[in-house]
Order: sequence, then structure tokens, then C-alpha cells
Amino acid sequence: MNDTTENNRPHPEPRPLFVAVGPAGSGKSTAAAWFPVDAVVCLDELRREISGGNPGDQSVTPAAVARQNSLLDEHLAAGRAVFVDSTNVEPHVRAGLLELARRHGRQAFALRFPVDLDTCLARNAQRAADRRVPEATLRWQHDLAQEATPEALLREGFTEVHDLPDVDPAAGEATMDDALPPERIADAVAVLRKAQEGDQAAHEDLGAYFPGYESLVMQTDHIRYLELGARAGLEATHLLILHIESDVWGASVDTYTSDLGRPLASVALGDYTSRTEAVRETVRAATGAGWMLAPEHEWADFDCGGGEIHIPIYPRPVSG
Repeated sequence: MNDTTENNRPHPEPRPLFVAVGPAGSGKSTAAAWFPVDAVVCLDELRREISGGNPGDQSVTPAAVARQNSLLDEHLAAGRAVFVDSTNVEPHVRAGLLELARRHGRQAFALRFPVDLDTCLARNAQRAADRRVPEATLRWQHDLAQEATPEALLREGFTEVHDLPDVDPAAGEATMDDALPPERIADAVAVLRKAQEGDQAAHEDLGAYFPGYESLVMQTDHIRYLELGARAGLEATHLLILHIESDVWGASVDTYTSDLGRPLASVALGDYTSRTEAVRETVRAATGAGWMLAPEHEWADFDCGGGEIHIPIYPRPVSG
């Protein structure tokens, strides 16, 4: 029997509706940019579309919410995994989202963003005027978010609750020039595998191999990295194709925690002149190094985020 047949590839369980819960400035949209789902539904973007350019126009919020729910119905009916990028700090709002998930037989996971109030206020002050939330409103949002404890969210009906790390998009302590020496790849992959299994010490050790790893695209011998990652049986691994500018497409191999709750490592695969070339070359690199691709309907295409594509990959089964 051919070990690379579809029957030998792991079939993940249907993925849930992911509901962000956090005040303005807590990092929800930053997380939505990397979170491995099929679609992101952002209330600010819907307000922008409906108002003709103003994402902070609260007068169109009812219409934006109706559009949000219509999109969620469409995505969930099609079996897609969706990230709801809005504050969702009010229990009645979350109840409506839970009902949508139940209607489509989907689990709902709550993603909490427990960022302190001062940080949210500082980020809010740096936003453009049409995206700035009144301070009193932000404080109210933060208070409600504090009440949305994991226990409270589980009682509401969420299947799982995860706290996502605060990744400051302005931090930038790591750069594309950071490099992982090829001779350290094997050790890095071993630590990465332990971190995926929930080993907290290994999770903390990752910084020695991937400094600033939440947002870093590390330079190294990516073919060797892919080979060793496949051999180690890394889980929750994706190829990421990202449109950087007019004729530049970047590509990386990204690895998350096993529950897809947090990025752990990102290794650059190269820059390409077109989306087609980027997909072709990254797929060739992965399949040649021991990985299998998810079927194309499982690829996540973030059209509203600049053309990013997440392609799930799985270690090829080893014959006994």
C-alpha cells in the first residue's frame, strides 16, 4: 500500500468558531493576522465598508452586526473555521455567537486577551482618530472583559477557553536578519516538539532558538528544518504565503501549539515574485522533505488581509 495515500493522512476534527474576547487595544486583530483559520470576520472592517470608510462609525453598528452574522452563517454552513474579530465583552453578544455555532453543529472556543488597562489605553491613544475608542468606553470594555473569566465563559457554553499572548505589533525586537545556525536545528526541533506537547520548560527554552518567536521569521537551512520537523512529527504546522508588496511574496513554515492557540516558531522559506511561484516552491520544499499537504479546501485564504495563505502540512506516515 502507498503510505502517502489520502487514507494515511490524519483527518482533523471539524474546527470550531473562535470568538475573541477583549477590549480595544488588547491585540485581537494582531492575533487574527496569524491565527490559522479559514476566514476572519472583523466588525471594524464591516463598519468601514458600510459607512464608506469610517471603521469607528457607531451609527452603522447594527448593520455591521447583521452583516457579521450573515457572513458567519455562510462560513459555518460551508464548514469553515472562523475567527470573530470584535470585542465580544458583553454576555448577550457572546450568547448570539454561541447560538450561531450550535445552529451549525460547531463548537465555540473563546480566546481571551487579558491585557492590562494601561496598555490598552496607550495603544488606543496611538490609533488614527477614526479608530480611537472613547476612554470611558474602553474602560467599560476592560471591566466587562475582566468579568469574562474562563469559568464564566465555560458556563456560558464555550467548549474551550484559551488566553492568547500579548504580541505588540510595534515591538519589533526580532528581525528578518536573525538566524538559527544550521548546527542548532536538531536541538531546536526537539525543544519545539516538547513545547507542543505542553512541556512548560521547553516552551520557555524556545527563546534561546527563536528570539521573539511570536512574530519572527527566522533565517536558517529551511530544507534541513523541514526534514527534521517531519521526522519529529511536529503538529499544527503550516506553510504561510504572505503578500509583502507589489511583486514580492514572502513564505515561511510556521509551527503552533498543538491546540493552535499560539505560534511557536517561524522559519523563512524565501521571497518570490508571484503568489503562484511562492505556492509552487514552498509546496515543493515541504513535500520533498517528508510532509504531506492538506487538501486544497482546507487551505486558509485571508483575502482581506493582503492575500495570506495558510497551507496545513502533516508529517508523512512512516511504514512499519
